[in-house]
Amino acid sequence: MPNTEPEFTWHAAVPMTVAALMSRPMAEIQNYESEVVPLLRLWGEYETGFSQMLQRVPGSFYAVANFNLPSLEPDWCRQRINLFDMKIARMLLGKRWSQKPDAERPQWIAIPEHATYLHYNMIWHVPVEQQERFFLQAPDIWRGVVPSGRLNLQVIGEGAGEAAAVRSYSAKTFHPVWTPNNMIVSTELRRKK
Repeated sequence: MPNTEPEFTWHAAVPMTVAALMSRPMAEIQNYESEVVPLLRLWGEYETGFSQMLQRVPGSFYAVANFNLPSLEPDWCRQRINLFDMKIARMLLGKRWSQKPDAERPQWIAIPEHATYLHYNMIWHVPVEQQERFFLQAPDIWRGVVPSGRLNLQVIGEGAGEAAAVRSYSAKTFHPVWTPNNMIVSTELRRKK
C-alpha cells in the first residue's frame, strides 16, 4: 500500500502583526477571522494612543519637511533629518554644539506622511532665546541639506486649541505599523553620554 500521509510545508514563524500576516501568501492565512481581524480592531486604539502621546509633546513650531523626491526610503530621510538637526544645533549653539546638554538644544518629533511624496510633519520645541534665529535660518539650512526640498515653518500660536489642532493634523495618516516604525525623535539620533 502506498504512503498516503499528507506532506507538510513548514514556514518560518512571523510576528502576529497585520503587516506580517498580510505579507504571507493568502492561502497560508487560514484563520483570517482569528489572526487578522483582532489586529484590525485594535487600529483605533493604537491611533488614539498615538494621538494622545502627540498631545503631550512640547512644541513652539510646526514644520513640514518636504524632500520633493519620488521613491524615497525612510532610512534616507532619517539621515537627512539627522544632518539637519546637527546643522541647526551648530547654527544655534556654535562649534561646540555637540558638547552642550540636551536641554539647550531644540527637541523635535518627526511624523512621516506619504502623500504625493514622503514628507515629515515636525513639532519643534526650541528654547525661547533661540527661536528667532531658528525661524529665520532653518528653511535655508534645510535647502542646503535637501536641495530639492522645502521646510515650511510656522509658529504654533497660543490660541485655544491651536496646539491640539497641529498635533491632530500631524497624526492624520496614522498607520499602526508604518508610522511608529518610521517616526523620528530628536533624542534617538543624539550621542548618549
